[in-house]
Amino acid sequence: MTRFNVHEPKDTGKRRNESGQSVRPLRHEGRLLPNVSLDPRGRYGAVCRARFDGRTLREAAEYVFECDTGPGQSPDDFHALLTGHTGTIGAKQAFLAALAKESGRDDVELVVACCEMQLPEMAPPRNGSTLRRPRTLPLAVCWLRHRGRRLQIIEPRYASLHTVRSVTEVTVLPEQLPAERVRLYQSFAADWCRALEIHASEFARLRAWQLGKSPDTSLFEDLMGYGLPAGYAPTL
Repeated sequence: MTRFNVHEPKDTGKRRNESGQSVRPLRHEGRLLPNVSLDPRGRYGAVCRARFDGRTLREAAEYVFECDTGPGQSPDDFHALLTGHTGTIGAKQAFLAALAKESGRDDVELVVACCEMQLPEMAPPRNGSTLRRPRTLPLAVCWLRHRGRRLQIIEPRYASLHTVRSVTEVTVLPEQLPAERVRLYQSFAADWCRALEIHASEFARLRAWQLGKSPDTSLFEDLMGYGLPAGYAPTL
């Protein structure tokens, strides 16, 4: 993935996004996860022990941190992390959430956040369309929630934008992430179009335009570029 965001190394509390709204920053340090031992008899804990001698959740976080970031064979399927050493941002967070749950920790939650990102200024359509132009696009961003912090265990330069505005956050089961992330994005995109009175075709055009400008970035993933076709239009 290419360099996309720059994050501060220290937690300064809430920050403000481009519209001036207060937001919590994403943190990326594995040390912020609980220092819990993995279950050596558990499905995932046993694999960690066999693959990279992983014995704690923080050691698993180090492994995830070093894995390549990309869609792998199946987007958001965290099992590919152990076989192909590659996974999406969402897959990496889902794997750690599954390990934490297997180790008896229910305080590490996997979250899909429906967010809005500010769009850059665009030239008017050449065909003279008078469709209302939105100033944002919906995203489906994955992170871990632990002790009030938003964690995304990944190299900061590959992480999701920290300037987006979170509209709603949904806790999902790690194994259900691939299907749930797509479902939530489709629902959010439809609600977004209705709320802003935007044609589904205009949404599809803007999303396809942004996907074309954002290959191999976190934004491509959060726009569901791996899970939905470039020309996807929500059903209104």
